Amino acid sequence: MLKFILAIAIIIGGLLVGRLLRLFIQKNGQSSRIPFDKMIQKMIPFVLLGINPIILLAAFWIVEIEEMKFLLLPVLGIFALIIGGALAILSSRLLRHQPVQTGAMFVSGSFSNWGAFGMLFCFLLLGEMGLAFAAMVRLFEELFYYTVCFPVAKGYGPNAKQDQAPSRFKKIVTDPFILVTFSAISIGAILNFSGIVRPELVGNLNEFLVPLASFLLVVPLGFTMKVNSVRKYYKEGLIISSIKFISVPIITVSAAWLLGLGAYQDGLLIYVLLILSAMPPAVMSLVPAQLYKLDIELANANWIVSTSMLLVVLPILYLLIP
Repeated sequence: MLKFILAIAIIIGGLLVGRLLRLFIQKNGQSSRIPFDKMIQKMIPFVLLGINPIILLAAFWIVEIEEMKFLLLPVLGIFALIIGGALAILSSRLLRHQPVQTGAMFVSGSFSNWGAFGMLFCFLLLGEMGLAFAAMVRLFEELFYYTVCFPVAKGYGPNAKQDQAPSRFKKIVTDPFILVTFSAISIGAILNFSGIVRPELVGNLNEFLVPLASFLLVVPLGFTMKVNSVRKYYKEGLIISSIKFISVPIITVSAAWLLGLGAYQDGLLIYVLLILSAMPPAVMSLVPAQLYKLDIELANANWIVSTSMLLVVLPILYLLIP
């Protein structure tokens, strides 16, 4: 119960702090001596390049990764993102949306908040083993976003001319976030197979770093929230929520079960996939919506409504997971 309360506190606390900082800046303008807006802009890079590599290295240092079935985890991760995006496009067409709205629905359905929320809940509910397997599910997440989701989103924008493939590939292989993540996972795996025993201090450090990283990732979400857009697109927000919290988890977990992943450690892999596949849209979903002139209000409303629904979804996950 304590971990459940901690998860709720991190979500509400982070969003509230971000929102209060936004209101403070709007009220005081640039008169404040502390550059809160610049600090918030640097929070996400600080977590992704500074804290997350330590968390991933420590988790992969102890996780058991001998079985070949574990290779299915990143495949199922991409499968979940594809299902979410496809169902969002289908829903948008049934609603007779314009292309810019369909593009906004697509990014909301495909992009998932596996970083700030998914990793935190896997750690709190399943421990470091759950955290490491969650990282494996996310292995090709960024790659899929840049190579598939961004081009698809651009195809729904007013300027649908696609980037050249070599240009997209260069951006991916030189992206510092991808390079640092893969390096941390690789070093952790090498230490794992080397037989070197991980110091107890490292495990204790993760107990502190995982909640801290999640809180620092949630604060910018609260800072960028535009609540007014929800009134206009509340129906679409509920549709995206049903896709993210019902359809995608049922389909993804069913596929994992049919592939035989339910037998490992009393269903640990199934629980990891259940948590990750039941996450709301990532704040990154707003990036292609803004970049390619999609309906940013719709994308923002989908994000706010779905993220708010976590207060309902998280207790259900807590009850479903032993």
